[in-house]
Amino acid sequence: MEHPEERYYKLNRFFLSVNGLSPYQNVWNARLIRLVITVILLSSIFVQASTTLTSEVNLEFIIDIIPAILPTFAGIINLYLHHGNIDKYRKLFDHMWRDWALQKTKDEIKIMHDYAETTRLVTLFYTLQVCILFVMYNVWVFMPEILDVISPLNESRPRIETFKVEFFIDKGRYIYLIQSHICLVLVTVTIVLLGSFSILLTFTQHVCGMCKLLGYRAERLFCVIENAAGCDLIRGTKIRCRDTAVFVRLHCNIIQFISLIKACHRVSFLCDLIGILFALSLTLIQILSIAGNIEKAIKSISFSIIILIYSFISNYMGQRITDMSSNICEKVYNCAWYNVAVSEQKSVLLIISRRFHPLVLTANKFYTMSLQNFGMILQTVISYCMFFRQI
Repeated sequence: MEHPEERYYKLNRFFLSVNGLSPYQNVWNARLIRLVITVILLSSIFVQASTTLTSEVNLEFIIDIIPAILPTFAGIINLYLHHGNIDKYRKLFDHMWRDWALQKTKDEIKIMHDYAETTRLVTLFYTLQVCILFVMYNVWVFMPEILDVISPLNESRPRIETFKVEFFIDKGRYIYLIQSHICLVLVTVTIVLLGSFSILLTFTQHVCGMCKLLGYRAERLFCVIENAAGCDLIRGTKIRCRDTAVFVRLHCNIIQFISLIKACHRVSFLCDLIGILFALSLTLIQILSIAGNIEKAIKSISFSIIILIYSFISNYMGQRITDMSSNICEKVYNCAWYNVAVSEQKSVLLIISRRFHPLVLTANKFYTMSLQNFGMILQTVISYCMFFRQI
């Protein structure tokens, strides 16, 4: 079923579809896509793990290989964790369309459109950034071949080896096959992780938009009626009571929506957290131990920046949900709720009491997604880095 608001989420839905995770996708097409992705990622893990058979396995080798292989594992884990939540995604999307169909004022409609437009622009921005980085990576990798054509020497320039892989074939003869496989794996991992990022962004931004809408309604929920006739007072009381019931119901819907998001992402958040701690710690060791190897330094620093951005966005969106949901309670508290009938006050007090139990996203109840805890991750990474360097 098509919805007018889907234009904001076309790119996000596209990433779900190319990962075989869209709840509205043909089942067999989705299975085929997931099978192809799985084969590509498993082949990458195999050729990277095979280097242990042909290389000396020491601490330096481990520090090099683990950060490179972790994103591939993250891709497979994210793919199948999200696959297990496809039915929940359908419920979340259906919930979104119902929220869009609610009767709203022009200002409330603008709030919804602003947050949806932000989702579209942020997704588009990061997609373009990834495309630019991928083009730059390919130019860098094939720079020796390009220079051999532009300014040939007596012998070919040495090829750039970006990742340690072992295909058990002649690397010089099949260099383009190896590089093509690496590029294919990079594209696949990127699409999987972009899909995970974009779907989280879609749902969390929608929650923030609904919280902003409820905050707007909270400021206008109770109005003081003065110099009104008796019949007008009765009519005003009925309207106010109806609006309060709708407000409370919408607040409950937001709580249910966030609960579904938590159910979909709590395990993937935990897996991402563990992977980020290890990958950042080992990459930081690489950066600190690099001496004169510019290519390795660029690769390690770029990888660290990408991981930090990925982690920051997840924590930032968790922080936004906490702040926006708490803001609803504060705006309800600041309105004239104490002037209304006791029957209405009871339902409003339930919302106010939620201020002491903020809505949060967690990594399997082990870690709360917030900017404060993001700072704690950085401190932990530095501690692990110092520990590994002493081994």
